[in-house]
Amino acid sequence: MNYLLVMPRGLSKSQDQYFYVFAVGIPYVSSSLKNSGHSVFTANLDYFKEDTYTVLSNLILSNKIDVICTGGLSRDFHKVKELIDIARAINPNIITVVGGGLISADPHPAMCVLDADIGVIGEGEITICELAEALDNAQPYCDISGLIFKGSNGELIITAPRKEVTSIDVFPFPDFDGFNYAEFVNVTGMAVVTCSRSCTHACTFCYRPAGQKYRQRSLENIFIEIDEQIQRYRPKIIGLTDNLFASSKQRVMEFCALIKERNISWACSLHVSDAADIEMLKAMKVSGCCSINYGLESADNSVLKSMRKGSTVKQIENALNNTWEANIHLQGNFIFGDINETKITFENTIAFIDKHKSRFIFPLDPIVAFPGSSIYNYACNNGFIEDREQFLRDNCPVINISKLNDFEFKEMLSSILELRLGPRVPFAPFNIDELQQNGECKLDLFCRRCGFQQHITLNFWYTVDSVCPLCGTVNHIDPFEKAHHLSDIFFANLSTDELVVLWGAGGIYYKLMQKYPMFNDDRFLLVDGSQDQQGLRICGKLIYDPSIITRDEIRTVVITALSRKDDIYENLTTCYPSVKHILAPDFDITSDGVVPVLKPILQQSK
Repeated sequence: MNYLLVMPRGLSKSQDQYFYVFAVGIPYVSSSLKNSGHSVFTANLDYFKEDTYTVLSNLILSNKIDVICTGGLSRDFHKVKELIDIARAINPNIITVVGGGLISADPHPAMCVLDADIGVIGEGEITICELAEALDNAQPYCDISGLIFKGSNGELIITAPRKEVTSIDVFPFPDFDGFNYAEFVNVTGMAVVTCSRSCTHACTFCYRPAGQKYRQRSLENIFIEIDEQIQRYRPKIIGLTDNLFASSKQRVMEFCALIKERNISWACSLHVSDAADIEMLKAMKVSGCCSINYGLESADNSVLKSMRKGSTVKQIENALNNTWEANIHLQGNFIFGDINETKITFENTIAFIDKHKSRFIFPLDPIVAFPGSSIYNYACNNGFIEDREQFLRDNCPVINISKLNDFEFKEMLSSILELRLGPRVPFAPFNIDELQQNGECKLDLFCRRCGFQQHITLNFWYTVDSVCPLCGTVNHIDPFEKAHHLSDIFFANLSTDELVVLWGAGGIYYKLMQKYPMFNDDRFLLVDGSQDQQGLRICGKLIYDPSIITRDEIRTVVITALSRKDDIYENLTTCYPSVKHILAPDFDITSDGVVPVLKPILQQSK
């Protein structure tokens, strides 16, 4: 049989602030299948310009594919479902196999909503090879461990659990070449390496798709792969994707000695308890460590205890100070809405962030009850999630499992969103050297801590948090701040006194609200297509569903989401006949400097 392993769109180009993530699960499975001698074809949909149907049709028909394999995490449900449905439309007899956390976390509802033929539960490298052997020889696979599949009567059958492999050195390195990895490294500069599987901690919000037992690769095995990647892909940085890198100081120090010989930068994630040793952090810095990610989660001890984080606020404070002293860039993630979250615990964390934001980046997110996690089970058992299948179809939405009432919960979500939109660290001194009419902006940036000069290029309308390569300090840059903000010029093309919709509750909307007070007027209504944002308040404005345009027969719309301008414009001109005027923020370059202005992109007679 011929096997097609497909990485869905959006799985290999995700970025968590400064840490790019290339999903390695499918490439690991691909290399195992190929090493076992099976006929394997691969595809990474992120690197095809054609639509998904066209790509899969060409691959399936030209290669006479019998089995299509894919996977992802729970929030990748719609991406995976699309692949299965399209594959069946092309070849109704094709066998569909799905793996990853999407299946392993809660197999039965996942299989029901996906309507896949076979699901792989747990680590897939050995399971897929045994399954392929059975399929190739038309043999039953009910005795293969780690599967869920449809029985003869359509019922779902789950086989015995697959035992976790103790020595993960036995797995061949990921089949990166089959999934356009070279292009990924070329664009991001980062090569990804997985040094271990699972974690020693048991946080309530986390599900471990790689198994429950923490296992590490030998350093010898890791550096064989690192050397291969350096030789083949020439990355600028090695990103260690492990949830937990520092299981022991001795191992870290041995790693540092080996990576230092390669003369390459690297990044990792640590638990705050591992950052108590300042000497270890300094050794990491000397060896090339440029960035550490910490899952801080909360700055309230009662919430940390509820989350089973195994950390305290004092440990967090110590980790931040030590990392700053070691001159390593730090990103510390916070999540809100735990079972024990109250208005006071939320305020405690926000106050902690305000205290430290001059030094570090703190991404903020609401907690999500992902399938397989402890809080998911809590939500299901206590009626917060009534239909597990619908929860997946709804893309694992944020739900209120906290001690906050619904009004307080929405206020918290609004605060989180607004904080994410504003600058999270202080501005660095910078000069605009050149600005093109297309928005390309060339800047000279001077680190606010050590004064190191960098030359960067970004779009005039966007911001960047740049890490100083010399001292690790994060500097905020926003060319928009250098413009001449003149309200009479900015609103010159907006002559109507009717209701006006602002479409896009993002960073540009936030910046416009700070500079142009007229937007605070009640006649400006804010809408966004994201259901997660609708009903929240940003800069005092309630976020409406776009249907308000039809309901109130809105004539004028200002597109404030410039990254989605073309899509929003097409949507407006196709679905909202009442709209006669569409404007978007732009700028004019004058002898006095840059002057922002709203410019019409659609102007019809009334």
